[in-house]
Amino acid sequence: MKVVEATNFKTPIEHLYPKISDEGKELFQQGIEKYSAAKSVFYQVAELVKTEVEKWTTTTGKNPTYGQIRRHLLANDLVKELGKMRTDPAGFAFNAARADIQGDLEYQQRMKNWENTAKERLNLNPELEIPTYVSRPNFHWSPYIATNDWEEQFLGCVWDIGTSIMGQSSPTVRSYSLGGGRLSRMVNYLSERFPNFKPRRILDMGCSAGGSTIAMAIEFPDAEVHGIDISSSMLRCGHAVSVALDLPIYYHQMDASHTTFGDGSFDLIVSNIVFHELPNGIRRKVILECSRLLSPGGIMAHMEGGTYMSPTNIFQKLWRELDIHGNNEWYVGNASMEKLATYVEEAGLSTQGSLLQKITPSSEFFEGALLIGGQKI
Repeated sequence: MKVVEATNFKTPIEHLYPKISDEGKELFQQGIEKYSAAKSVFYQVAELVKTEVEKWTTTTGKNPTYGQIRRHLLANDLVKELGKMRTDPAGFAFNAARADIQGDLEYQQRMKNWENTAKERLNLNPELEIPTYVSRPNFHWSPYIATNDWEEQFLGCVWDIGTSIMGQSSPTVRSYSLGGGRLSRMVNYLSERFPNFKPRRILDMGCSAGGSTIAMAIEFPDAEVHGIDISSSMLRCGHAVSVALDLPIYYHQMDASHTTFGDGSFDLIVSNIVFHELPNGIRRKVILECSRLLSPGGIMAHMEGGTYMSPTNIFQKLWRELDIHGNNEWYVGNASMEKLATYVEEAGLSTQGSLLQKITPSSEFFEGALLIGGQKI
């Protein structure tokens, strides 16, 4: 994967982000403190799970399933505390980003100017029906669909900046991602298995504010790159940043489960951490739509977190359940590798070349990155 350096672009990276405000510093500091406290409880709960599993095994002579000790674990005060703590750190990161943006009028004007450039590459559809599985939950305690004029203009920037700084350790010195690390494992993985694969047209589904789309444009400079998302605010931000970086990316407001592109339009279809936000029925429809959109020999490659989509031990399953309520991850509870494999098979896509599996190492606490892929034969 190509490394993104500030010198690669005509616009300095610091111009893509607002100045850090005093309110943003304070909010982010609170988020850091909440994260540190939650991290301590996280490891205590991990030890609790080990103890409870050992007790069950000693008593019954068998290893328990998650279902057998689930209620007991969820009733534990330490587990309840960790669940409550999941609501805080992400919310503070998004609120810090919002405060910074609201306090920097020059940044707001730069983004507006970039958005109004090359408008033919930004295709919004105000008539598009927003599905309730997107509009109802505030994923990570931040709305994804704009609720007022300011959010219509800048909510995508809140998400871009908030997710970029989430988990960082300094309220005054922040590092911003620019797509370089996003999808890199997937691109490297595909390059090893399909060394002659050179996509001409690429589609990024659920592209949000364009971080993963920009990564694809950097990695494949000769390809025509398109990004789709349900949120017009996300697309405005992605388009503005792409213009600032002089990357000719096309953004469209569409539902990934039924796009308006023609059959066989793309050689590579990707997404980054999108599938866990979708109900099972929509996951199936998206995979079927990918099959329709792929050209012969084209590849579908959706990256996901393995813990959300396919947890393997009791602690991971507990963590996933806590995230359903604590982090507003409403649709992760019924995800499984078996269901995904069924959808890929139904779509008529081949998984030869190891296109449906975890592609990074797992740990005791978290599963490795999951590639949900298939090739049009």
